[in-house]
Amino acid sequence: MSTLLRKYVGGDKVIWLIIVLLSVASLLSVYSATGFLAYKHQGGNTSYYMFKQLFSLSFGILIMIVVHRIHYKWIARFSLMALYGAIVLLLITLVSGVNLNMASRWLTIPGIGITFQPSELAKLALIVYVAKVLAQHQKEDEPARGAFKPVMIYVGMVAGLIFRENLSTAALVVIVSMAMMFVGRVPLKYLFGTGAAAIALVALLLLLASQVSFLPRAQTWAARVEQYFHPEEADDASSYQVDQSKIAIASSGFFGKGPGNSVQRNFIPHPYSDFIYAIIAEEYGLAGASLILFCYLMLFYRVGVIVYASKRTFPAFLVLGLGLMLVSQAFINMGVAVGIFPVTGQPLPLVSLGTTSVLFTCLAFGIILGVSRQNMLQAAQERAVQGVKTEEQEGS
Repeated sequence: MSTLLRKYVGGDKVIWLIIVLLSVASLLSVYSATGFLAYKHQGGNTSYYMFKQLFSLSFGILIMIVVHRIHYKWIARFSLMALYGAIVLLLITLVSGVNLNMASRWLTIPGIGITFQPSELAKLALIVYVAKVLAQHQKEDEPARGAFKPVMIYVGMVAGLIFRENLSTAALVVIVSMAMMFVGRVPLKYLFGTGAAAIALVALLLLLASQVSFLPRAQTWAARVEQYFHPEEADDASSYQVDQSKIAIASSGFFGKGPGNSVQRNFIPHPYSDFIYAIIAEEYGLAGASLILFCYLMLFYRVGVIVYASKRTFPAFLVLGLGLMLVSQAFINMGVAVGIFPVTGQPLPLVSLGTTSVLFTCLAFGIILGVSRQNMLQAAQERAVQGVKTEEQEGS
């Protein structure tokens, strides 16, 4: 078994351990959080959603194993094609997307009836493209001015198409892309100007929420922001999710109420996705919640190690962008659960229930592990060459 693992599973071992821990946490918490959903839609089959998540995770890990053995140069070559495809799918979603949970973010695959979120593909494809463009414009002792325009064209297109139905994801796409450009030495005046313009536009739309007819969710966004900054003025309905989440966390103690003993899962809307961290905290206490937080912090650290070990700029930018996207999304989800951020609807990567989120998260992990694997192979080759040179020097 160990020989088989060494043959087919490579890359950063700590990240593989994090994947295993998060997958186990996902199965346990999804099983506990979907009881009401199972009675409502699956005739009381309480294990249905756990096995569905198990299938998603298993298939996702298989994708991860395959992808991490693909050289990152092939990922770069198909980045623009994938980005074009994602943009087309986002356009189709705007016209004929499936409305779930009061938002049209899904497309249905014809013939098989499976729904997926094109925004997940768009996020991944955009990060690969941004990494490629930044790598192409890296010159010694020169800022990467030429990268700003081609990057912002596609960032604007993707964020603009996602924005109408999913403000938080659009904002996350922009923030991660800007962070990548900052590391890629794009002049700060470009980034500050673009950031200020984006913030001003969003603030204006929120102020005019009741009059913006082409943004059906603008009033929801405005209400969430208002509730966040003025919780004392919010009515019970608008603060219900956050209040129930806080009750779950506050009543947990250090070790929690134990697996399957959550009470607030019966009151929190979507406890298996948006607020799954609250269920984890309630059942496993501060210890379990801290372990999940530590996993994402360790992931961020290991991403930094891989970036530092990369000899070429494209894989370094690629891992940086994917790592920032995963960790930022995790922090937002956990922050919403504890009341640090307004409600956003971001899933907890690899933990929340959702096939699309799990599969594209696994794809991102596969790419990160692939870069790590290539770094290790290159380092091993360099050590072998150095060993041969040392032997020749000693022989002479």
